[in-house]
Amino acid sequence: MRFDLTDEQQQLKQEIRTYLDKHVTPELVEELKGNPDGGPLWKTYIKKLGEDGWLGVGWPVEYGGQGKTPLEQYIFLEEINRTGVNIPFITLETVGPTLMKLGTEEQKNYFLPKILKGEIEVAIGYTEPEAGTDLASLQTRAVKDGDSYIINGQKVFTTNAHISDYIWLAARTDPDAPKHKGISIFLVPTNTPGVSVDTTHLMGERTNSTYYDNVRVPADALVGEENKGWQYITTQLSLERLMLSTYSRMERMVEETTEWAKETVMDGNRVIDNPGVRDSLAELTVKLEVLRLLNYRAAWSHENANEAPFRPSMNKVFAAELNQEVYDTCMGIMGMFGQLRADSKWVVADGSAERYSKSQLVYLFGGGANDVMLDLVARFGLELPKV
Repeated sequence: MRFDLTDEQQQLKQEIRTYLDKHVTPELVEELKGNPDGGPLWKTYIKKLGEDGWLGVGWPVEYGGQGKTPLEQYIFLEEINRTGVNIPFITLETVGPTLMKLGTEEQKNYFLPKILKGEIEVAIGYTEPEAGTDLASLQTRAVKDGDSYIINGQKVFTTNAHISDYIWLAARTDPDAPKHKGISIFLVPTNTPGVSVDTTHLMGERTNSTYYDNVRVPADALVGEENKGWQYITTQLSLERLMLSTYSRMERMVEETTEWAKETVMDGNRVIDNPGVRDSLAELTVKLEVLRLLNYRAAWSHENANEAPFRPSMNKVFAAELNQEVYDTCMGIMGMFGQLRADSKWVVADGSAERYSKSQLVYLFGGGANDVMLDLVARFGLELPKV
């Protein structure tokens, strides 16, 4: 038995790829090399995706989407990821769907159409210096003051806060409640007085620390209901873990490495003729096929089966570890060529092996540390006792 996309889904996949081949231009790629946060060409590209209806393939028509299924939305996500040109993934794939499910009608009507037009970007404000893997220990406070909330605290790893319009911020609204019960989520505009952003450089990319000094936001900045934030956090993180599990950029790396190995001669033989090289590429191909099917199943199950809370965590662990294996293996096959950056005349695959082997390290803890994810799989997937 062979599990795969339907003919219609395959056609959609090809249609998206053809569209992206036309709009992901060499000029756009070159702009992003000098400015990873995106310049005018990137902003035009995002707006064009929204205008042409691609950002909301699997979103309801009433919010500007195409009304297809979560699996079709996931197909779009993979094709975008394959290009290597980022879009506001967190906003589109996690914040938007969570608002759609749990936000107020006013929030849905205001934010969702703007997200699908590429007009809003949202960063996630969860982790704190003393609340990482134990997120429910967060200490950022939001105190009700008339028709407003006053927020004080600090967040770390607030990626893209420096280019975002809002922070999806977790704050404690009931300090006397059990730690999972007294948390709320706010959509805090980044231009609000008292919000400040400080750069944190990781290996291969930038993130931020954000500070909230007597930040006053209106009551309607509260997402959904007060003190229900833990449900909103887990919903958003579940979607984020599937988003972080994409296979297509890794698949492209294996394809590019295979082509290079076929064309390159070393010591009188093609690199691909080395049995160890063939075995390594074959093993990566098999593992990528496993990840592809796991992700199709997770996306499909959003509306066709009872959601298994452990599945996104399981996929995320597998994908994060496979990321390291793919880029390290491909860089090893290329030898010294694999360590070259994009500006070298000898570079292979635009320096993807060197670049992604560093930048993808964040996936081992971004969206939930892998060790914690393994605990979730053990408890909810294998039903092992909590120790």
